[in-house]
Amino acid sequence: MNARLRLRIGTAVMATGLALPLWLTAADSIHKTVHIGSAATVAGKSLSEGDYDLQVNGNQAKFTNKGKVIAEVPCTWKNLPAKAEHDIVMIDGGALTEVQFQGKTQAIDF
Repeated sequence: MNARLRLRIGTAVMATGLALPLWLTAADSIHKTVHIGSAATVAGKSLSEGDYDLQVNGNQAKFTNKGKVIAEVPCTWKNLPAKAEHDIVMIDGGALTEVQFQGKTQAIDF
């Protein structure tokens, strides 16, 4: 293998390595407005019916309503089998369990 080819391969590997953290950061962060259809709790915090600004960074989700932080709770990302057709907020037994995001193959669990 000549030096020129090794340099190209090394440059490609380095560029991929530098771009990977940016890709991972973008994949685990989202900012959306979601509608909670009925009163629910998430990690012990109460959410009343209404629209919330949801900001997810890594494994932390923050629900804001009218500029006030209502809940800041841990979450986990999961992969969906297909892209979500709509933003979907799942509530089971009064507890917010999952949020899916339109056009995304990832959702968050609580």
